[in-house]
Amino acid sequence: MADERKTEAGFAASESIAAIPAAPSSSGGSTVTVPFKRRFVVPGITLFFLEVLGIALPLWTTFDLGDLGADTLVRTLLPVAAGAIAVWVTAMAIWFAPLWQAVALRRRGERVPKELAASAYRITIKGPVRVLLLRTMVWTTAAALTGLFLWVYDSWPTDRIAAMIALAAVHSYVVSCVRALWLSRILGEVRQRLFAAGSPLKKFDEGHFRRFLLVSMVVAGGVLAAQAAFANYFVHITRIQYLQLETYFPIATAVGLLAWVFFAKLMTRDLRNYLAVSRGETVDAPPAAVIYRRAQALPYRLALLTIGVWLVIALVGALVERLHLGFDLDDTIVLSTATLVLAVAGAIYEQLWHRDVLRPLLAHLTQRYRVNVRSIAPSLSLRSKLLLSFGGVVLLACGMALLWGFVQYKNLATEAALRQADIGLHSLRSEVQTELGGAATKPSEDQVRASLKRIVNNSPEANTAVVYYVDDTGQMIALGGGPMGAPHAPWYVRALIEDASGAVIPFHGAYLTGSSARLPIDWQKQHFELGSVAMFYPSYRGRGESIAEPLKELVVFFIVLFGACAGIVVFTVAQFMAPIRRLEQRADGMARGELADPVAAGGEGDEIGRLTLALEEMRRKLRDKLRSTEEVNLDLERAVQMRTHDLARKNRELAETLDKLTRAQQQLVRSEKLASIGQLVAGIAHEINNPVNAIVNTVGPLEEAVGALDDLDPVARSEAAKDVREMVKVVQRGAQRTKAIVGALHNYSRTDDESVVDFDLDRSIDDSLELLRHLLKGNIDVVKKYGSRERADHDRDRRHRRHRRGQDPRQRSRHPGQRVAANLGSVLHDQGRRRGHRPRPLDRPRARRASRRFDRMRYEARRRHDVHRQAPSRDRDHDDRAQARCDRQLSYGVVIYLNNCPRSSGAGRAMTSSPTIF
Repeated sequence: MADERKTEAGFAASESIAAIPAAPSSSGGSTVTVPFKRRFVVPGITLFFLEVLGIALPLWTTFDLGDLGADTLVRTLLPVAAGAIAVWVTAMAIWFAPLWQAVALRRRGERVPKELAASAYRITIKGPVRVLLLRTMVWTTAAALTGLFLWVYDSWPTDRIAAMIALAAVHSYVVSCVRALWLSRILGEVRQRLFAAGSPLKKFDEGHFRRFLLVSMVVAGGVLAAQAAFANYFVHITRIQYLQLETYFPIATAVGLLAWVFFAKLMTRDLRNYLAVSRGETVDAPPAAVIYRRAQALPYRLALLTIGVWLVIALVGALVERLHLGFDLDDTIVLSTATLVLAVAGAIYEQLWHRDVLRPLLAHLTQRYRVNVRSIAPSLSLRSKLLLSFGGVVLLACGMALLWGFVQYKNLATEAALRQADIGLHSLRSEVQTELGGAATKPSEDQVRASLKRIVNNSPEANTAVVYYVDDTGQMIALGGGPMGAPHAPWYVRALIEDASGAVIPFHGAYLTGSSARLPIDWQKQHFELGSVAMFYPSYRGRGESIAEPLKELVVFFIVLFGACAGIVVFTVAQFMAPIRRLEQRADGMARGELADPVAAGGEGDEIGRLTLALEEMRRKLRDKLRSTEEVNLDLERAVQMRTHDLARKNRELAETLDKLTRAQQQLVRSEKLASIGQLVAGIAHEINNPVNAIVNTVGPLEEAVGALDDLDPVARSEAAKDVREMVKVVQRGAQRTKAIVGALHNYSRTDDESVVDFDLDRSIDDSLELLRHLLKGNIDVVKKYGSRERADHDRDRRHRRHRRGQDPRQRSRHPGQRVAANLGSVLHDQGRRRGHRPRPLDRPRARRASRRFDRMRYEARRRHDVHRQAPSRDRDHDDRAQARCDRQLSYGVVIYLNNCPRSSGAGRAMTSSPTIF
């Protein structure tokens, strides 16, 4: 996950510039046409007429605004409409001014400033939701102000004002959802043409939750519209009940949307954390596979959240309808069930839209990371998704069909009871007119009561029909009802009877349905209105066993229909999924290298069949390619084996040759060493031979001189003594010379041991020069310049060499003096091998220049030592050891100045001198 976060942070950094709404640039001064105003003409006109038909007309007809006087309408509607238009135009001008300015600059070919481009880009994302809320608030506020004015001018009741506000809010919200969707499409096209294209992840990050919210709000508007239409056109409720119902649903929907937003924020928390990581704001986010699984499950979780919210709204609405509004139980159940079914349908649409919103994120995750296929398997397979989707459609269709069938049966039963009540009421009024119109006395309420009692008691429908009579004084009698008698009429039934409007009068407690009318009596060309009379018959619920059979048939029909549709869905999904599953298994096997088994086709040439054939063709080509690749690999392997064999043979030959060369080199080195030792021994023998010859040649004369000492002649004896002394000096010098050479040889041949000894470099150099004295004659001048160091620890120097070279000290047991003599001897030997050189006197200025050169070299060595002191410890240790060796060499240096006479070059001779610093 750490690598993924680093990768994602780098990705966000690389795309930060492209993701910012880039200011559009112009090339060559040419203008670019971006349609803007004309895109809003057709939607504006269409939505205006839709608002007139969907909002203004229902309000006008439902609340009888046409019955108000012209003066009242002018004082109420005119200022409200002017204020609403002013608020709408002002808000739209302020919100869309940056976008219009950016479009104008783009048309003129000018560059849009960064701040203006950012503001214009934000309004294209936030505009649809703002417009939806603003338009709904404008209509709702306008309805509230209109109700307030009518409360002041026309004494409207508060419940009627509340009903008008709620109806305006519901209808305006539904129309505003259409406006928001249309505006979202328009602004999306403008954004695509006006602004530079950024990364898909950046676009998703900028507006994903607003799109989630917009989809949820549109779905809520669709459910509200469908629920209101179902309640108005299919459920047999009064207009007052419908207005009361619509007063509750807007409030419940607003609360439900707020709850949806809260829980949706919690569900998308991990997604927002990942997007924050992509922006470089945080570093803590789940892995890509976890984000992928949660992102692909998010649409279904949001859909379940929507269903849950609407389930709560439906349950609370059922309680309000039943307990507060006094709806029938069946109407309450029908309305709540319809709300749930419509919520399921809306959730299906919502999850489809949410999947479209999340598609850029899923594509980014699969392209950005190497996500394991097994780790991103969703909890819902494709088969489950198809079953849920098609099952929801079937449930919606069958559920709405069942509800519609039940409502239609209820309406037909109610209409039949109402028609029967109208016929019975007409017959009852005719009989009363016949009986009281031909009476000798003037008809009265008492005569009407007596006549109604005789007619109802003698009627064959006395056991089923119920008659209520209310005179003008408010007294009421109830007739009929069979042995149980007529039930007591509640106050609202009595009020409807007195109203005598001819409308349906539901008597919920007694399961009765009827109508009422005035009771006119024509007596002797006089017309009398003697109260109101109502006749009720049992509704569909009051018919007992007669209703059970139709309801059973309806339920059985629904079950059969749902089972048939569900079987079709299951069979169709199985037919779709079987070849897809086989293709998945074969693709998985091909990914593992199993190319032998063919991909079986489904037998049809549809999309799945063509995909199967394409996969089979790919398998064949892969198999052929793999075979050819295997053959090439075998050829390459054989070639590699042959090449390896040749290389091994050549390596053996090279090893043998190298071994021979090593032995030859060792022999040459040994021969060279022996030759050098022979030359050194010859020189040493020559040096020893000189003093020995001097001693041997002096012994004879010395013996004679000693013999002459016995002469009595003083003069002769004095001469002899003088000769003896001179010859003794010669013998002493020869002996000292021999002793010096032997001492030098003794120092030179000293073996190395494990004890710690001190040695003197000055003495070693002097001994070496003494051994090589025979080579320092003629054309060689030696200038000695020793340092200030005294004695050195030979064992410490040996340990340093052993640590540096990693060798046993016994393998390199040379004394420092031996190395000095060997190196100096090799130099002098190489210089002395030249022939034909003539000695030249020592050039003192050249010697001084050589000495100054020696001083400069030592200064440079010191300077390099100070520079390397600042290097790392490992390199500095190595440089210190090298500098120590250089210091020892320079401190105990010897400048050997060689005066060489080069070979003749034809026309003349050139004399050169070259110093050698040791």
